[in-house]
Amino acid sequence: MPISFDATGFRQLDQFLWQHPSGDQAVLTYYNRVPDLPAGLGDLPKLRHDLALVHGETGCLVEAHVVQLDGVPALLRIIKMPLPDQPNGQAFVCSFTIPKANCSAVLQLAALERGMTGAREAVLAAEIGFQDWVMQHPYAPELQGVLPFHAGDHPQHDARFPDHPLSRVRAWAHHVVRTARVDPQFAALPPFQVQAPPPVEPGQTLVTAMPSLPVGDFIGLLAGERLTYWRTTDPKLKEMLGRGVMGRSPLADTRFRDILMIDLETGAAMVPDRFTTDGNMTAHSTRLEQVTMQEANAAVTDDDVMEAYKWAGRMAGVAAERGEFLALEPIEHEGEQQDPHVLLAVRLHEGQPHVVAQFSPPPSDGPLAGSPSRSAPASPETLEGIGVLAGLAVNEWRTHPLHLAVTYRRQAD
Repeated sequence: MPISFDATGFRQLDQFLWQHPSGDQAVLTYYNRVPDLPAGLGDLPKLRHDLALVHGETGCLVEAHVVQLDGVPALLRIIKMPLPDQPNGQAFVCSFTIPKANCSAVLQLAALERGMTGAREAVLAAEIGFQDWVMQHPYAPELQGVLPFHAGDHPQHDARFPDHPLSRVRAWAHHVVRTARVDPQFAALPPFQVQAPPPVEPGQTLVTAMPSLPVGDFIGLLAGERLTYWRTTDPKLKEMLGRGVMGRSPLADTRFRDILMIDLETGAAMVPDRFTTDGNMTAHSTRLEQVTMQEANAAVTDDDVMEAYKWAGRMAGVAAERGEFLALEPIEHEGEQQDPHVLLAVRLHEGQPHVVAQFSPPPSDGPLAGSPSRSAPASPETLEGIGVLAGLAVNEWRTHPLHLAVTYRRQAD
């Protein structure tokens, strides 16, 4: 494992998951891809600012620091978010991220409010005064997030409320900093660095395009009303698709899709990062090769199509981590949600995450006939499985997977 820590008091559920008697869960995840951080650890002001914007969409970034785990630089962040599908209560997540050039390791603890919620906030708000309670976010003063940055989350109050989930994740963070060990081979990997945006070559005309579901080495791009088909030439685009890190285009007030910039004549493309600081954009360059629909269809295998739907299921899990769910729908669908579509989400049911697929309209044939939805306890296997079920529903639309798009919506919507 890239990171190990003193798990005294936790019960290990599997190789990468631990549970505390309080219900708090620690999980270790290894990502075999370029980290999606908006800045390097050496640029803490930009990192804090952009992460505040990211987490402000679904909750609030409470704090972020660069710390040393066993002598290796790591990003420590604590976030809070509303409990999904519940009228009250919050979840607090503390995570350590060690980013490397082409991979990363993340150790995190999630703690949920249970029973009576809001006691810490009620007591402290009365003492501090409601006029001084909500504060400007220290990392992004312009931010108006889903949850406010307020005085009650300051660590000086943790000792009075040791059982509060925020106090618990902070105490765990201090313990991890003291006890964590990092695998020497992982520690020796090249560090993560954000690349500067590539210059636009003379004569290039870049237009905005929305990508389809990636299938094998192929992707569809919708630019205006024109749908074209492309072969990817490197993994960069597929590494960023569906993960919430690319630039976005709003379809409606609550619906968004990934976008990229491409020269339709040469295939030169730029994949913009989602957030900017002071107007400065970072982006990643790639090149695509244009093909016909017939060429793409002839090269795509049944296994490629199956993997595309499994990918959509996995991306539903990634979306849930940032407080969103996703829809699979024909790429030409814009504006508000319309049929046909499949919604893929991870929701809490009796305190446990479940993956859910909702079909609209319900399939009329096959194993899903008449079913408006399917669900199962969330796991890597069921996430992929729910994506396969989405593919079964899509088959009735007679829509090629390269004509499908992934659209995001926030859980609060």
